[in-house]
Amino acid sequence: MNVQMSSRRRVALLLVAAFFALLMLYLLRAGAFFSPSTTSSDSSRPEEIPKSAASGKTFANKVVRQFPSAQLKFKNFALPVSKKSERPRRTCERWAVVTTIFDPSEAIERQSKLVGWCMVIVGDKKSPADYETGWISGEGNAEVVYLNPQAQEALRNPFVNALPWNHFSRKNVGYLYAVTHGANVIWDFDDDNLFKFWVPGSAPANSPSIDATLAAFEAASIATLHPDHHTFPTYNPYPSLGAPSMPSWPRGLPLNHVKKPESHNATLVPRTMDSTSIAVLQSLADLQPDVDAIYRLIMPIPFNFKRSTETKPVVIPVGVMTPYNAQATLHFRPGFWALLLPITVHGRVSDIWRSYFAQRLFWDVGLHLGFAARPLVMQDRNSHNILGDLNAEEDLYQKSEFLVKFLTSWKSGAPTLVERIEQLWVALYERQYIELKDVQIVQLWLQSLIDSGYPFPSPVSNLFVPPKTREEDSKHVEDKKPCMVSRSLTFWTSDIHDGSRMDTTSVLSGMGQKVIVASAKGGSAPYPKALELSGVSVNTQLSDPLVHSLATPNAKLTESLVVSNFKFYQDNLKVVSTDAFVCGFPAATCELWMPFNRSLVFAPAHRYNLGRCTKAEWERLNEHIRVLASGTDPKHAIAAQSKYDLEYLKHYTGVSPVPLFSYAGMYMRDNGFSYSPEGKEVLVFNFWHDSLSKASARFVLKSASKSDSHLVLDNAANHPAVVFFPNSVSSYLFVELYSLSVPLFVPSMKMLLIERPVVMERTLAGDTYCRNGALDSVMGAHPASNHPYSPNVEGDTDQEAEAYWLQFSDVFQFPHVAYFENFDDLGKKLEQANFVKIHKLMVKENVKRKEELTQNWCKVAETVEKNRKVPKDYTVALKALYGVTQLQAE
Repeated sequence: MNVQMSSRRRVALLLVAAFFALLMLYLLRAGAFFSPSTTSSDSSRPEEIPKSAASGKTFANKVVRQFPSAQLKFKNFALPVSKKSERPRRTCERWAVVTTIFDPSEAIERQSKLVGWCMVIVGDKKSPADYETGWISGEGNAEVVYLNPQAQEALRNPFVNALPWNHFSRKNVGYLYAVTHGANVIWDFDDDNLFKFWVPGSAPANSPSIDATLAAFEAASIATLHPDHHTFPTYNPYPSLGAPSMPSWPRGLPLNHVKKPESHNATLVPRTMDSTSIAVLQSLADLQPDVDAIYRLIMPIPFNFKRSTETKPVVIPVGVMTPYNAQATLHFRPGFWALLLPITVHGRVSDIWRSYFAQRLFWDVGLHLGFAARPLVMQDRNSHNILGDLNAEEDLYQKSEFLVKFLTSWKSGAPTLVERIEQLWVALYERQYIELKDVQIVQLWLQSLIDSGYPFPSPVSNLFVPPKTREEDSKHVEDKKPCMVSRSLTFWTSDIHDGSRMDTTSVLSGMGQKVIVASAKGGSAPYPKALELSGVSVNTQLSDPLVHSLATPNAKLTESLVVSNFKFYQDNLKVVSTDAFVCGFPAATCELWMPFNRSLVFAPAHRYNLGRCTKAEWERLNEHIRVLASGTDPKHAIAAQSKYDLEYLKHYTGVSPVPLFSYAGMYMRDNGFSYSPEGKEVLVFNFWHDSLSKASARFVLKSASKSDSHLVLDNAANHPAVVFFPNSVSSYLFVELYSLSVPLFVPSMKMLLIERPVVMERTLAGDTYCRNGALDSVMGAHPASNHPYSPNVEGDTDQEAEAYWLQFSDVFQFPHVAYFENFDDLGKKLEQANFVKIHKLMVKENVKRKEELTQNWCKVAETVEKNRKVPKDYTVALKALYGVTQLQAE
């Protein structure tokens, strides 16, 4: 009770803190408090340049002013290129750049110890006149340069002279200095970000050190990780890189994206890429990570990211954006043009705006943003006024989401990157993201780079998919409000069926939830990577009653088995940590978990009454389902994993299940399957007749071996199409094939009913079920059922009933499936089909199915209550939970 009350108290405090954070932001905007402090390098703003503000309560994100076309400097390169300057005497390939108004910090001291580096420290009006870093010539850095205001003015550079004083953007001077003094790599850091390893030779193997990180980039190619099939406009790397609590997000991520699972739940897949294609590599920071003021006011901090043995950087996909900062970031020469920090926004906004502007242009020139696998630094944060930061970050809260939308829709046909940079900054000025002075600054910056001889990369084609295509492919995603699971829950599944076990596990893991797999199959699975997903663990401690219930779908359940299972697990730590039990195949296994005071997700992946083969057993199960459906303490969910099983359950119980329809796409992708057609061979599943070999003159039809489903599906993905003969009304093999978006050809209803090439297992008389066809005659439909036929009548008794219920089977519920009347018709349809078109339609449908499934799982998850206690006494538990003294017959 103390733990539970403490948890509730923490939640209440966080909600109160969130309210006051938003209230403070409102008051600060209204001028009720002081202006933000300008004593910190990243929280100061120029006194001479007023900050842009949007009118009204909502940012317009529209063109509200025009940039004078006569002031364009690089349209068709009308500005003459100045003579290239002479090569400076001081050159270094690796430069660190920092600006500060403080005396030398520990971060700067550590940086100066790195061998093979140079460092430029940019001062400001408030900086010390003299700067002693403790650097000793010949030790550590090859060179340490301090640019005080007099030294900066002595550069006699129009760009440098145009930068405002007492502003974070003075750091731009250091970038230009490094670029013009031989840099191939620039470490962009703050004076409070400290390296974890700085003494030469101190870093163990695979530890987070900057030299080891750069060593990976010395080869022509580099191993990376990519968020697989990530279509959300932003990607939040904090969860995948080990943030210890959720939600957790980087400064600058649109607030509306913070709690959306699709912003961070993509599986990371390995990919090798050209090492020169990564322009920026962001390091996260331990202790005081780069988060916004709202996070600091309402969430636990400090924190460290979880340690990992992973060394591959995470690379952000083209078309997706992630904010990065100027606190601990590596920049490589192909992307030096993107170093410029805007000057007309606050320092808390400047580096984030830079990151978004740059990423849009990266897509045009084949460059990418990456995140280091582990933090290279820890931040010992300089003194900040958090409410001041809250006010300073207003643009991030109000405009980031609109900025992302604008940038992903912006396009340019200009032949050079220089022209595109100018065009983009002009467009940003016209929409009030920056002011006129920033357009003038970017022009001076570009000219300075040109004068230095910096080689701008050239635009490439077909790298960025236009947003219109992405919107068409996922239109329904934008039409629906994405789900949000506000807590991390732990789910338990004991499903014996591989399909439902892997589907449930991979979907919940993708939503950031934990899953305990406690199946009779243990850690064995045809798709093993599903059991290696984040948050998934395998429990091999199985009670005898649970093993008995899973041994056969029709295992009989008695009261003594339920009691024995309760005694076995009531003190089991895995069960104690479980928030909800998910029961799919066999679904009636949920009856074993009813005494545990946990939410139950009764979600049949096959007929829900498997194992209940007498009238009394079936009626008792129906009563339990109705009790669970109406339960409020705890709340339960009655669901179904196929349309057939949803209607079947509703027909007999009167309960309307939540559709948690099977998807399979997540665990199929995790195992590397994707549609890559080759040749003219078409696989045939579940049936073979010699006539099929003659059905088509263009394609070769071949029977698919079922000896190893993993290899069969891998093989199927390499074929232009698949012929599928259904042997069940709900088939995970069919769903798995569909998830690959492989064009599917299926016998028509007429062919199935008349020629009957396969027997579709469906009724209680089937071998998988009770083998008791007479049971239907004693079990009537629920009074609320709207179905005119029984689902358990055989076709030879009532063909209408059979045909009616077959309509709910998977092969007739999924769209974009081609149906054939006979083998000759199959051949014609194969030869006339547009496989590419079918594939694209299936891709859209799969995106839709995933979204709907995730939406519904979110609804289920939000009803689950955490930290419920496992009862100590079985009989007392039943009385309190259900008002009964036993659940089953002896």
